[in-house]
Amino acid sequence: CSAAQENLARHMAESVCAAGPLLRNLCGGPRSVAVGPLLQMYGQLLAVRDAQEEAFLVAADTLRTQVDLPRDLRASASRTRASVLFKKAATSFEALHISFEEPWPEAAFEDALGHAAAAAEAYAQALAETGDPELIKEVEPHVPDWPKVLAHVSAAHTEVLKLRAELRFRQIRWHSRQAEHARVLGERARKGKASADDASIAAEALEKAGLPMTTEEQNLLAVSADACEKLVGECIRDGDGTGSETSLLRSRAEAYRALVLKDLAIAHALVHELEAAVGHAVAALDIRVEDSILYTTEAAEQVRAAAEGVFVLCGQELRAADTQLRGEQASFWAAKIATAMAKFDHYRKEC
Repeated sequence: CSAAQENLARHMAESVCAAGPLLRNLCGGPRSVAVGPLLQMYGQLLAVRDAQEEAFLVAADTLRTQVDLPRDLRASASRTRASVLFKKAATSFEALHISFEEPWPEAAFEDALGHAAAAAEAYAQALAETGDPELIKEVEPHVPDWPKVLAHVSAAHTEVLKLRAELRFRQIRWHSRQAEHARVLGERARKGKASADDASIAAEALEKAGLPMTTEEQNLLAVSADACEKLVGECIRDGDGTGSETSLLRSRAEAYRALVLKDLAIAHALVHELEAAVGHAVAALDIRVEDSILYTTEAAEQVRAAAEGVFVLCGQELRAADTQLRGEQASFWAAKIATAMAKFDHYRKEC
């Protein structure tokens, strides 16, 4: 074999715990593969992948899509590609600086999130390709430890998902913290309920965060709620049942989302946006946390209490209705939230 072939063989030996199938493919055997320009380029770039990341990723992606090449070779390229993308994601994550007392680093955050998403997708592909039943049938006689390879890829995929989830949690926490400051200023402006000192502290905090003092609480909470919803979807993986690490991530996100929606319902209620308040309260009540142990009794009680408050406002709106349409709307909202509360109560009893 050429130097490029030998380098490729060494890498594959690490990836599959035994180089047998690959060596047969490249250097002669039942499924001998001609070492053409693509394989040569891939082998050469493999040795310098840290210095030439982009070129290597292109080569690896090209190789893994060549259906005329053996499955084990393509799956190896897929795994290596995923590991390089994971490294890029980790580097971006470590470089990201987020502080409650500084403006939201939008560009850096999106860059880190994009790298994490690319790594997550690459590992999902590598997991599917490495776990292909036809491939397993081919390689297991030669590589008895193939299940360990598959387990390693699955574990790496989980780590990428955890990294992306942490980015989302940081996004949620930052916007929710600034929403707290915006709430204080809003209360001061509406009813003078917040003290002058509290309002001054909140105004200073928003200024440090690069936000105007007129920033509305509900706008910040909407970002947090959207991030929670995306996080739940980003932690879904086939075959992972209750108790798995991805299940726990989903459950944390679901519990967070319930609390953020609760806050969002309150925020809209305070500015007399009753329809929006009802919508968010019902959405919070409708959440069913997969691992219910992560949905604490205290959190559930907060969600229920907020919904009860919105329900009371619906009753007040119904009594104050000066038109039939207004009365019908209030009645519809009250019935909607009452139904959601009844289902929520049943759900909590079953937990």
